[in-house]
Order: sequence, then C-alpha cells, then structure tokens
Amino acid sequence: MNNRARKSVRYLNAESGFTLIELVITIVIMGFIATIMIPFIQSITHSPDPMIRQQAIALGQALMDEILAKRWDENTPLGGGPLNTGESSRGAAVATAVASLINEGEARTAYDDIDDYNDPSMDVIDTFSDQAGGAFTMTGFSRSVRVEYIPSNAATIDADTPSAVTSGNPTTDTKRIVVTVTSPLGEAFNFVAVECNI
Repeated sequence: MNNRARKSVRYLNAESGFTLIELVITIVIMGFIATIMIPFIQSITHSPDPMIRQQAIALGQALMDEILAKRWDENTPLGGGPLNTGESSRGAAVATAVASLINEGEARTAYDDIDDYNDPSMDVIDTFSDQAGGAFTMTGFSRSVRVEYIPSNAATIDADTPSAVTSGNPTTDTKRIVVTVTSPLGEAFNFVAVECNI
C-alpha cells in the first residue's frame, strides 16, 4: 500500500465517529426538546379531565336537585307543612324515625320524599336512571346517597365534625342529604344539602 492510500484510510477512519463535543451538543438539544415536549404531551393526555369532572358535577347536581324537590318526610302533607319531631311538636303527623329513613319499597319513579333516596339501590356504578325511569350509562362513574337527621338542637351543623343521628329512633327538624359521585379518575365529588321541617 502506498503512502497516499494510507493517508486516505486514516482520513476515512477519522471521519467515522462522533467527537465528545458533538455528543454533548446532541444531549443538550435532546434535553431541550424533552423539556418542551413533556408538558405538551401531558396536557394532551389530561385534556379530557375537565370534561370528566364536569360530567361528575352534572350527575351529582341533577340528583341533588331532584331530591330537594321532594317532600321533607313521608308523612309531610302535599304542599308542605311541619311535622311533630323530637325537637319540636308543630303538627299532628309524626316524622319518620331515624331507623326508618329508607325507601318504603317504592320504585324510583314513585319516590315522593327525601327519605326514599336513602336507598342502597341508589348506590350504582356505570348505569343510572332518572326520576322518570329512563336508564343511561356513564362508564366509570359511581353514585351514592345518604340521608341523616342532624341533632340541630344539641349541636351545630359542622362539616368537620358531623353530628348526624344514625342510631336509635330520634327525630329532629333537620335532615342532611349527601350525594357522592366518583369519577373514572377516582375523584370524589360530595354534594351536601340540609333540609328543614317547615
């Protein structure tokens, strides 16, 4: 091999790799691109989250509105009116005891008072029904309802230390309704209302 051929082989070998500077520059450029692209990709993957939250809120608010449109108690006369409770005696009819704050065996289309919604069949996942009996599906969502008396003559209504009556047979003039909706993201949305015996 002549001298000229050796020089061209050395020249080709020198061209066949990356220098340290080229590698460092490549790493810096890739890191810069990653810092721009990662938030962009995360925003795309989380873009449905606000819509899912809005659906959960709509599901809970619709049920709470439906509940609040019903009578305070099974014994409440049509058009309203106070009942005789353990806290006050203002009417002839007697309010339902705490042990009976449950559905009286009525179908969903016949729910006529707040207590009817304290029903295990209301605790559903994926498939729901409206008050007219129409079924609809919201995959990944679950919903539950709880109705309790609040001993308003003995304790303040405090979300941090709930004092709901859940045992025995007392009746008071105040019921707390809690609707909980869980979204497919695992977020729980609580809707709380207080209804009074008036």
